[in-house]
Amino acid sequence: MAAITTVLACVLPASFVQSQYDPHPAGIDYQEDYRNQFHFSPKTEWMNDINALIYADGQYHMLYQWGKAIRHGGYATSPDLLHWEDEGVALIPQESFLPAEAERNVSGAQVYSGSGVVISGETAEKITGSTKEAMVMIYTGTKVGTCLAWSNDGGTTWHDYSGNPVANRTKGADPRDPCVFFHEPTNKWILALYENGTTLYGSDDLVEWKQLSNIDFGFECPDMFELPLDGNTDNKKWVLHDANGSYLVGQFDGVRFTPEQETLVMDVGPDFYAGQTFFRPNLPSGDVIQIAWNDHWNGGIGESPWERNATFPVKIGLVTHEGKMKVTRTPIQAIKTIYQDTKTWTNKTITPQDEKDGLLKDVRAEAFDLTATFDLSDTNADQLVFQIANKEIVYDIEKQLLLGKPLKPDDDNKLTVRMLVDWSSLEVFSAGGVFSYSEQFAFTPDDESVRLFTRGGKVALETLQLSRIKSTW
Repeated sequence: MAAITTVLACVLPASFVQSQYDPHPAGIDYQEDYRNQFHFSPKTEWMNDINALIYADGQYHMLYQWGKAIRHGGYATSPDLLHWEDEGVALIPQESFLPAEAERNVSGAQVYSGSGVVISGETAEKITGSTKEAMVMIYTGTKVGTCLAWSNDGGTTWHDYSGNPVANRTKGADPRDPCVFFHEPTNKWILALYENGTTLYGSDDLVEWKQLSNIDFGFECPDMFELPLDGNTDNKKWVLHDANGSYLVGQFDGVRFTPEQETLVMDVGPDFYAGQTFFRPNLPSGDVIQIAWNDHWNGGIGESPWERNATFPVKIGLVTHEGKMKVTRTPIQAIKTIYQDTKTWTNKTITPQDEKDGLLKDVRAEAFDLTATFDLSDTNADQLVFQIANKEIVYDIEKQLLLGKPLKPDDDNKLTVRMLVDWSSLEVFSAGGVFSYSEQFAFTPDDESVRLFTRGGKVALETLQLSRIKSTW
């Protein structure tokens, strides 16, 4: 204990500052054109990569990159992963563009991507000076290296660890994007870093790090987690993925990741990027819950006074599909609690004539969750078409393509498609979540029309359920 006390005398900051800063003007009501109603977006300014995702003090916490000219640590909280509160800016770097009263409270010229964990006891004491439970964000402080920022008051204030950088000292931005998790079999913290592919480091205390191994895989923002294959807890596999959603499945022994198959992709849409999962040890469900940034640097849609948004939270799974181990993405069950109303149709025939006067002619919806199952056994149609405002979502029956991406019906020749539609987000799921597609799209404001029809023939619809979703703002 004497040794720890000596260390603390050297590394604890002399004083703490109030780190929260609200840069947003009053009157933001989340009713602007293209403003999503059940996906997170900041009140104003730019957001990109999702960073620390933590459950602590009875709340879900999300830090993310905020600020277009200089990246900061934007901060939001939620009681349920659905209703988010923009808490302003938590991590304010040294080259911040915010006014002087916004205390520069963390290391680095900018706050680049990272991850979050919860600590207590001796580890917390070494970093915060108290054994009290604390949230820690591990991030890349540009011109500094891998850094720590912490809060032990539920996120009200965030503080710099004065021993920064704890690893990967740099004069620029590389290496970057540390993802940290606790590996129980070896009782160590593991850090996956975007460095010559992905480099793995190990630590006992989040402060002293030792390089373990490297794998030639990945571009930016790695994440790594363990899942049971096909629900079998006696057969667990590790997943390593990058910002693009490319992933490997294999084994991790606490030192080295060994892939067991080729690289696959978890989301085939144009806008999935930098997905991160919640720190699991204290997550109420114990599930692997992921949130990503819904813009793969595609230029946006002219939204203002904010830019970009997050994807809807999904539960990650791992199944055997077409002879491969594949990641699944499924919207969290809690979405049902924000349904405004639900309509169901069963055993209908969909035809080309439905484009004008069809099954959904009386539906008016701009934010909704829709699931439809079709029997393609006896169809003579070429295409199935959902027309949502100014967006066509097409399944090419002959080519077996949904939105231009490969998707086969199941073994009974049935096709189930689920889509989450918001004012500027489209997320489509099929094949039990193996098929996932995320897109930022400028749906025509105030156009509530929804249509379902075919081209070239008829298709049997077994069931369709459409649930309009209440605004979470």
